[in-house]
Amino acid sequence: MQTHILEQDAGRAKIRIDVPASDVAKTYQQVLASIARQLRVPGFRPGKAPRGVIETRVGKDAIAQEVRDAIVQTYFPRAVQELDLTPVAQHLHAHEPEDGQDYSFEAELELYPDFELPDLTQIVLDTEQEPVTDEMVQENVDALRSQNATLIPVERPAEAGDYLMVETVGAEGEEGSSIPVDLENVAPELAEQFLGHAIGDEIELTLSEDTEDVAQGDIEASFDAEADATEEGATEAGTGAETEPVVREAPEGAGEAAEPTTLRVVVRDIKAKERPEPDDEFAKTLGMETWPEVEAQLRGNLEARLAQEALSAQGDEFTEKLMIETTVTVPASLKARRKENMLQNLARELEGRSATLQGYLDSLDAEEGKREAFDRELDEAAEGAVKRDLVLERLLEVLGTKLSNEEFDAALAYTAQRQNTTPQGLRQELGESGLTNYRFLLTRDKAVRETVRDLLTTQSGDLQPRSVQEDDAATQTPVESEQH
Repeated sequence: MQTHILEQDAGRAKIRIDVPASDVAKTYQQVLASIARQLRVPGFRPGKAPRGVIETRVGKDAIAQEVRDAIVQTYFPRAVQELDLTPVAQHLHAHEPEDGQDYSFEAELELYPDFELPDLTQIVLDTEQEPVTDEMVQENVDALRSQNATLIPVERPAEAGDYLMVETVGAEGEEGSSIPVDLENVAPELAEQFLGHAIGDEIELTLSEDTEDVAQGDIEASFDAEADATEEGATEAGTGAETEPVVREAPEGAGEAAEPTTLRVVVRDIKAKERPEPDDEFAKTLGMETWPEVEAQLRGNLEARLAQEALSAQGDEFTEKLMIETTVTVPASLKARRKENMLQNLARELEGRSATLQGYLDSLDAEEGKREAFDRELDEAAEGAVKRDLVLERLLEVLGTKLSNEEFDAALAYTAQRQNTTPQGLRQELGESGLTNYRFLLTRDKAVRETVRDLLTTQSGDLQPRSVQEDDAATQTPVESEQH
């Protein structure tokens, strides 16, 4: 085999592969032998039919096409390896070969981009870890007391912090659903609508949803999810302790106008919360001796959580600045593939709302400029996502970061626990290719964390608490990407 680069510029190449006549003849023999084993010809044992009979039965052109495919599959990978080229897409120009004749075919390649990363030491990170305040600790103390409160039935109207049981008002002939509502754990604008109402009152609730056309069942499901979270804490017996820090953040899209949805409910029960006092007696129910121990653990949990959040934000900042400082041409085929994947994801999301992608696109076409804006945003998002993957893959290649089997197993166990399954169940769900990709993502994210920590140490000393200085791949959720 001989290989030739006919043309090459940034991101593209055209090559020719020459295969000698002896190799062509050998491939013909292999293809004919394979066909003969599969072909059933009366009067001949399997694999013993002569060539002329096979050509008559199958056709010379069909045999030549199989030989062509076999030659391309064998010699094309060898050629790009020999020429030290990394194609992300290829278009082959290959005709049918003739037995015993030299054979050549050409390929136009779109190449994996060759680029250099900037000097990593010159990237300055501005994100700092948020300090733990007394207010944060007090908020978690209040949450802990609420989670361990005893629920006391009351006959008065609902007040702030109460725990209610309401029943939806269904259509005529339909039975309503019971929904527990903890006024401390629902949105303030929702909680306010219950205040002052007594047992037996019917209320028409106004609900705001981030998505349009939300069905009543979805609203009830969101209520149930909130109720499940509260019932795990506040119980009739007032037992159980949860010392993980409570993080309260505004939901994505908060403040944007949303289509209001109404739901009629009847108040069936009202309970007040009798919260335990923050003292040593309460501490003992949590498995500690003194209340200061509880506060110390809450503060420590908050510090660990804020440190992890800071490291994640610093990783995002580093990645964004690294992308800005890196010049790379995104291959068109990779961008097109990513756009297709994004559209497939959107189609699945719309399907969950009983809608279709085509219907959504038609609605955009109905308004001037909407479809063009959507296509432009999709194109920019796909290009940015591919560039991010390319840059981080190059970072991983430069650093040579490795993920040990122990780290990978720990990460699988952590993810399995979060998904309420077993590590073995998660392995089976992901499959071999999924596990390979998951390990790649974990390794790549480890490379980002290690770089961030090195930068922070270089810039202003050891800014991170020692508890998060050691590698923590097991508690990281990797950012998804596609391997190329």
